[in-house]
Amino acid sequence: MKFTKEKHLSKHSPIRQSKANKGKLVTNEGKIPDNAMNGTAVSVIGNTVIAEINLGGKMDFVECSVSGKIKSPYQNSTLVAVGDNVIFIPEESDSGEIKKGRVIAIGDRLSKISRRAVGKATNEHVIASNFDILLLLASAFQPSYNKRFIDRLLIAAEIGSVRPVIGLNKIDLTDDVNVFLEDLEIYNKMGIQILTFSASKGIGIDSVIELTKDKTTLFFGPSGIGKSTLVNKLIGNSVQKITEISERTNKGQHTTTFVKMLDLPYGGRIIDSPGVREFAMWDVDKLNLAMHFHDFDDYYLNCKYLPCTHTHEPECAVLEALDNEQIDYERYESYLNILESLEN
Repeated sequence: MKFTKEKHLSKHSPIRQSKANKGKLVTNEGKIPDNAMNGTAVSVIGNTVIAEINLGGKMDFVECSVSGKIKSPYQNSTLVAVGDNVIFIPEESDSGEIKKGRVIAIGDRLSKISRRAVGKATNEHVIASNFDILLLLASAFQPSYNKRFIDRLLIAAEIGSVRPVIGLNKIDLTDDVNVFLEDLEIYNKMGIQILTFSASKGIGIDSVIELTKDKTTLFFGPSGIGKSTLVNKLIGNSVQKITEISERTNKGQHTTTFVKMLDLPYGGRIIDSPGVREFAMWDVDKLNLAMHFHDFDDYYLNCKYLPCTHTHEPECAVLEALDNEQIDYERYESYLNILESLEN
């Protein structure tokens, strides 16, 4: 879905900031110049956005700066994320080509994965937006998967209107993959697809290709799970222009990792993200957390006291179901772990 000036922007007032965002880049009103162009953010590094544009059916990239005031419907959130529909003012070169620009607005995020920004409890860090599938990558060994991490990502996917799929890599390191499938059976019962493969050996890669074909998929997971190997296996040796531009832009930055969108040779796109160590929840509080644990759905409305935290209350239907082994104990422990990490 392209971001259109007519639908999302006022043509009758100059760009200005609201009082709530005084001193910030974000504004909620503004007029967009006639020469503004639409693009898709395919890489964001610091204050530089690489935007993909369509010029008469030919795709090209424009290196855009983020400065001044930007029209956005999102407050206390990432200014521009990979996948965002952006509007920018182009700067023509001497040859008439458009190679640079300045972002002045972003469009709606129809889907997203976001977490609480590090050190800023009131800020949202959007990892990527406007994609179809979250491929939650894990590995059988080196490192072993963490169910609590998986549970956090499943909640983020639900909040962000994204379909989650669990991808278990490095199955070549085990003699019996069924042991892992049995351990992950709770997710299968919840209707979540589970793929098993070995990126390094090429085992089961066809299932990943089938999943990602003609879709936009975010690859996300901890460090060391073989995500880069999987990306290289899917893309092959084809040169990615966006990677070249991003790496050039990234020179002099403190980090060499960034989120980027890459084309797949068989159709579709992946959003490649750096590995993470932890995932702090966003847009979840202690009162609504249980609603994201759907294995509680058949029970929590029968609790004697509502709202109920399902931790200590008398005649709690969730605790009774737990005692009767109708709720998976590891899932309940994961619930407690997330509940403990949330602010009141």
